[in-house]
Amino acid sequence: MNRRTISVGVAVFFTALCLWLAARNVQFATLGGILAGAKWRWLVPILLIGLLDILIRALRWRILLSQAVSASVMDLFRLEAIGLAVNNMLFARLGEVLRGVLAARQLGIPVATSLASVVVERALDVAALLGLFCGAAWLAPDIVPAPIRHAGALLLGAVIAALIFLVLAERTLEDGAWLERRLRAWPKLHEMVEHLALGAAVLRRPRALVPVAALSLGLWAVDAVVYWLAAQALGLADLIDYPRAILVLSWAGAGSAMPAVPGGIGTFEAMVKSILEKFGASAPEAFAYALGLHMLMYITVTGLGLIFLYRVGLSLGGIKASLASRQTPTGSAAGGRP
Repeated sequence: MNRRTISVGVAVFFTALCLWLAARNVQFATLGGILAGAKWRWLVPILLIGLLDILIRALRWRILLSQAVSASVMDLFRLEAIGLAVNNMLFARLGEVLRGVLAARQLGIPVATSLASVVVERALDVAALLGLFCGAAWLAPDIVPAPIRHAGALLLGAVIAALIFLVLAERTLEDGAWLERRLRAWPKLHEMVEHLALGAAVLRRPRALVPVAALSLGLWAVDAVVYWLAAQALGLADLIDYPRAILVLSWAGAGSAMPAVPGGIGTFEAMVKSILEKFGASAPEAFAYALGLHMLMYITVTGLGLIFLYRVGLSLGGIKASLASRQTPTGSAAGGRP
């Protein structure tokens, strides 16, 4: 049995376990009644914010790539949507790799450059979400225990320190510099750190750092509005104000680190239900909120991304073939500096 088969089996097991935990104590007749009674007029702003989320991602990515190429926001919007959709449908978060490869081909830059920018994006996302979580947790000490608050703050500090290291690391990686000498024994690690440092180098400029930081915080602050709107739609407005919506979003984000089938099915429902029950929601209310919100976001993002995927001439079946060949007009996977 190979490693991929084992990882898929573990993911399926965790998804089944989490779905069971989320659905227990829930009568499906009650669940259907709650969803049927939702105020669906809130659907339009939720969908619009979903589009705004992708636009913010595209604007931020444009800045991160600005030292390598001047990219169209609409092109990056399409690539971001494709990446999110493929993540929702294939294992191993292949959507991130695919959009990096497609960006390299469409923009004429080395694959390593585009993939490094994707990794830096993810680090910025973790830092921004942790920052918002720490702020919201400080406002709700009765909901978030002190050990979790402290762990969140420590993790935030570690992620920020890693980003600062990457931003400042370029000179230490030059031939003969102290970090370059220490990484010589591990060529692959040396290459990876070098590419990541180059991807983060744009953040040394204040005119890039400030908007990137603002867009990263804004992205997750906007996403929290979706969670607040979902509470309005399902009659849970008294339980979920905006700071609590940030906590729900953060809790769902923590669940994404658990093994699961693509799209976080099961883990999302279990994590969101667990925190809503702490807020005082009943099991059927909490599960209806988690299931309804997840399916709405999943269908919207996946549908939009698949439309763009097919427009660039790819299908889900052709993704592996596309990723197998990472050659670009200007270089290979080990391409040069941005």
